Amino acid sequence: MTTGPAATAARWRAGGAETRRRTPRPHRRSSRRRERTMRYQLLGPVTATGPEGPVAVAGPKRRAVLAALLLNANRVVSESRLSHLVWGNDPPPSVRGQIQVHVSGLRKLLGRGAILRQAPGYLIVVGPGELDLHVFDEAVARAREELEADRPEQAAERLRGVLDTWRGPALGGVTESLRALEVPGLNERRLSALEDYFDARLAAGRHVHTVGELQQEVGRHPFRERLQVQLMLALHRCGRTPEALQVYADTRARLASEVGIEPGRSLRDTHLRLLRDTTGCGTADAAGCAPDLGVPAPVPTAISVGASDGRGPLVEQALVPRQLPPDVPLFVGRSEQLAYLDGLLAATATTTVAAAIGGGPGVGKTSFAVHWAHRVHDRFPDGQLYVSLRQGGPDAPALDPAEAAATVREAFGVPAPRIPAGRAARLGLYRSVLAGRRVLIVLDDAQDADQVRPLLPGVPGCLVVVTSRTRLVGLVAAEGAWPVTLDLLSAREAREFLAHRLGAARVAAEPEAAGQLGEMCARLPLALAVVAARAATCPHFPLGAVVEELRDACVGLDALDSGDPATDLRAAFARSDRSLSPPAARLFRLLGIHPGPDITPAIAAGLLGEPVRRARALLAELSRAHLMTEDAPGRYRGHDLLRAYALELTLVHDTDEDRRAALHRLLAHPPHPAHRAARPLPAPTEPPRPAVPSPRLLPPVGNEAVCEAEEFR
Repeated sequence: MTTGPAATAARWRAGGAETRRRTPRPHRRSSRRRERTMRYQLLGPVTATGPEGPVAVAGPKRRAVLAALLLNANRVVSESRLSHLVWGNDPPPSVRGQIQVHVSGLRKLLGRGAILRQAPGYLIVVGPGELDLHVFDEAVARAREELEADRPEQAAERLRGVLDTWRGPALGGVTESLRALEVPGLNERRLSALEDYFDARLAAGRHVHTVGELQQEVGRHPFRERLQVQLMLALHRCGRTPEALQVYADTRARLASEVGIEPGRSLRDTHLRLLRDTTGCGTADAAGCAPDLGVPAPVPTAISVGASDGRGPLVEQALVPRQLPPDVPLFVGRSEQLAYLDGLLAATATTTVAAAIGGGPGVGKTSFAVHWAHRVHDRFPDGQLYVSLRQGGPDAPALDPAEAAATVREAFGVPAPRIPAGRAARLGLYRSVLAGRRVLIVLDDAQDADQVRPLLPGVPGCLVVVTSRTRLVGLVAAEGAWPVTLDLLSAREAREFLAHRLGAARVAAEPEAAGQLGEMCARLPLALAVVAARAATCPHFPLGAVVEELRDACVGLDALDSGDPATDLRAAFARSDRSLSPPAARLFRLLGIHPGPDITPAIAAGLLGEPVRRARALLAELSRAHLMTEDAPGRYRGHDLLRAYALELTLVHDTDEDRRAALHRLLAHPPHPAHRAARPLPAPTEPPRPAVPSPRLLPPVGNEAVCEAEEFR
């Protein structure tokens, strides 16, 4: 039997893809799924194939619903997200009913348990090797590992095989709305893999047979500078240096006439090094000729780059700032959000792209932004900048945009005499310095959209990643920023996090205890890091003992106090709490005595003794501060650690009388579940879920046995 990556790809196209060990695992409720194996294809026309052959998924909307679920395989896709993906910004009034009809039809086609209903939407269960996109991503990841391990031949073969699994334009046969939103990201993943393939071919000395392929791809993607660099290197190593130099000249002329910018740093440096190379690389099959040209090195000569103010270049040295903090070791999860950001890269050729990363305190916004920036740093050869918008620490006042711009000017070596007086002029100089460059800018811990707007570059080529404790709705609405929201880790990701920190063998030996640790930390990355550090310092302790220690010590958040301000959960929560208005802060405190994890505006009104309209506005403020999450319209949730912190606050700031009055109002409020506790519960439609040990962070408050009977469904 033929083996190897190319054969694997061929078998997959025939319906028999190998099971990959890193392919996302099925959802934890997979025991209820259909009893047959499916094959799903997104990299071409959207299709599904069962054991009996192809499954007829009729109509672009039904195929779009299937594709939208598959793009988020083994994750819940909310009904509102499905509506936006399938129908765009103009869904019909009956969109919810139409979604239900399409899901019902898909369930009949795909089998029992293939698509699960989970609030606030639906989840499709996909096993290892069943989705071509998963197979593609896994093969690309393995090839990159082989390339880093100096095995370019194997990497090139694997990449060629998996690139051949694309059967045409991705997401064929679905709605235009879904294609417009998702195809650019998929195409970017394919192009990135294709560029890795050419890197592997060049590293293996196969430049002679690579020139033709590169010329074809450069013709298809004339603004893809990495491809231009690869073509120049391949031509030069074949002894065709004049043609390589002509590639640069043609590219520069095209960029100037069609986009109005100069070539990026990598392309410029490759051009200069070809001009200076004296190796006389004239043998057509001389593998490895001009090896020093594999990765363009910085040019030591001082040259003029960037814009000019009429008195000469604004930047007098070819400085390339590399300011990113160290990458997070053993980063876990967030694959969907990382892929979403990857999909934005292609748009930087025609516009300035901004991504607004938000999420609750301790969820890992900065770590995520820095990790992704390291993943794509090679796409921005003119520099990667990191600017903390609260210099002096997380509790420091917000940095003025002009001061933030000054750090960028300094990074590029703008001479002091060229810096004008006046705030507006200095911000204008900041944009001039960035003009004509491909730069990645990470703006960390923004206070609001007004702080970020002056720091957005004015011309295409740059990408700005912003992190903030609050939702930057204004930046999304007015500047077209792309929102990325980070939630708690899944149970699987929490176990993976602990396995990376404590060792896979230790976690595998006590899977139940590891799961309990994850739940006791609410699957919050910062809390998991604190607990993992504690367990790592006691390597001979069983994880069960760590669980018992946390249970015995659990009084509020004391059990998760690391003694280090950098990982202080209370401090992280307090920074978000301090941004609230006094009425919203009062509501947040009183949520500490509400026993259920979810709350509605009506219940909040009962706690506060305020009208429902007022309570709804205050819940929206908590949601903007990421202290509550609106899982469904009018349904808000806060995790156990935030509720424990809220309880601590109310015990300090509110009197016993205030808390008793709030509880009495809560229990007397008609929408509260205490008024429905005596009603018979409907028969369950699904088997009961396995019990999860209580984190025991919250002491009993009020008539908890009655209140916890609420079912928000």
